[in-house]
Amino acid sequence: MRSQVNEIDAVTVEVEVQVPWDRVKQGLDASYGKLQKQVRVRGFRPGKTPRSVLTKLYGPQVNHEVISTLVEEGLLEAVQEHSLAIVATPEVRSLPSIERDKPLSFTAKLEIRPKVDGVVVDGLEVSRPSSAVADAEVDAELERLRIQHAEIVTPDEPRPAALGDLLTVDYTVEVDGEEKAEMAAQGRTVELGSGRLVPAFEEGLLGAKVDDEVTIRVAYDDDAPNEDLKNRRALFRVKITELRSRLLPDLDDEFAQDLGEHETLDALRAATRAKLEEAAKGRADSAVREQLVEQLVDKNPVPVPPSLVDQQEQGMRRELAFLAQIAGPGFDLGASGELRDRAEKKVRAALLMGEIARREGLTIEPEEIDAQLAKIAEASGKHIAKVRVEYAGEKRDSLANKLLEDKLLDFLLGRATVTDAPPRSETDAGESDE
Repeated sequence: MRSQVNEIDAVTVEVEVQVPWDRVKQGLDASYGKLQKQVRVRGFRPGKTPRSVLTKLYGPQVNHEVISTLVEEGLLEAVQEHSLAIVATPEVRSLPSIERDKPLSFTAKLEIRPKVDGVVVDGLEVSRPSSAVADAEVDAELERLRIQHAEIVTPDEPRPAALGDLLTVDYTVEVDGEEKAEMAAQGRTVELGSGRLVPAFEEGLLGAKVDDEVTIRVAYDDDAPNEDLKNRRALFRVKITELRSRLLPDLDDEFAQDLGEHETLDALRAATRAKLEEAAKGRADSAVREQLVEQLVDKNPVPVPPSLVDQQEQGMRRELAFLAQIAGPGFDLGASGELRDRAEKKVRAALLMGEIARREGLTIEPEEIDAQLAKIAEASGKHIAKVRVEYAGEKRDSLANKLLEDKLLDFLLGRATVTDAPPRSETDAGESDE
């Protein structure tokens, strides 16, 4: 076969392939020979049906199969011959037809991985957030523990729903006047003031009582996490079937003892601060890494294949839709209008990191994976053999990719200038917690 590659842009090429007639004829002969052994035609003994008869009966089918096979083989050979790093299924503009004694010619468009000649990693400057924990943050965490260990009670006297209440609701949903049975729910629990509900949905429930039926209208925009709700109006008919509230325990030594780990409130407060400081350090490390990737992408505006961005965006949308399905239509997942830009940055970062790994010879050896599995086994209390079984196949590959990503980020961190941000004030911490 002969092939020629014409570059359309940095991530797209056009491939022209020409399959010689003798190879086309070979494919036809093989297909008809196989067909002759398999089919039975009245008036002819098995395996003795003339080729001319088979051509009349099965000609279009055989031609289609031979063409499809030769197009697939031709593209594969062209990709291998020209070392094309394709990232999506080739787009054949139109299937060719077979003409006797003439080559089979066709053209296909392919998306390829862009060539990254060099990656700029110098001049990265990042700021590490402070991991200091303010007193207000410790107080907020202790309050969260009180809420977590509160007694859920039903008020003695019926009263209107207020912030902090847990409501059990049944609801139906209409979208632009059309009832959506799949969005309806019964016995769903929602918490007022949790920050998880669409504001209009929460406002419609505040002040309602048990057995009340309220109608709530929500106008969604392009940032709605559920595709079925984008730029549409939803009407929720909600019935409150139960109202409960939390009876918070006193914050004292007895509360600390009830948690089972500390004898005094002071000991609980100290342990809470240590836990928050560890978490703050982890967030600071993550923030530094995010800044490194962001700057790497900004300094290296390499083109990205649209199909890879599509795949990344679809995966992110599936995650959002899954969360929305679990939480229900009243759940606010925030804006998703920048999802395409985020997906493009993720793809570009992956291309750049891959080139850095290749250039610097960064790899993950089997013993490094085994060492990480040993850490997982120790942390989980499981036997190492069981952990190895759990992390077989794709899960082991994912772990290797994560370890390589960590190694790449450590490499970038070693080339970057890192400054420490000043600690947050008590006022800032309190406003953040609120």
